[in-house]
Amino acid sequence: MTAPQARPQVVTAAFWCWVIAALLLILLGMLSLTQANLIAFGRGAGTLFAVAGVALAFLAGRARVGHAGFRRAAVALALATAVLLAVYALMSHGVLWLIPMVLAMVGAVLMVRPSAQAWFDAIGEQR
Repeated sequence: MTAPQARPQVVTAAFWCWVIAALLLILLGMLSLTQANLIAFGRGAGTLFAVAGVALAFLAGRARVGHAGFRRAAVALALATAVLLAVYALMSHGVLWLIPMVLAMVGAVLMVRPSAQAWFDAIGEQR
């Protein structure tokens, strides 16, 4: 049995991008949930984004240790959330929503880089 490879820097950078995006999604989602003057759609979207932030944080943590299935799920969730955030930012004129959107996209792009893919393939072969 060979020694496990060291985690590539792109995986670590993608993890931290996703963690910051998840924290911002939870924070902004909870803030929009507590706004008294926001319509029901805005509160529902805030709830959706807070739940997406929790899910993204969970999936990012599992992907960081080398689970390829969780990596694929995290990439899919990050990109789907980024699309929803872009539409919501346009509808609500909230530019603050663009920060977690960009971080989620950057994390997704970093996680599918060839060096990250090679590391996940090597980890999968050892299991």
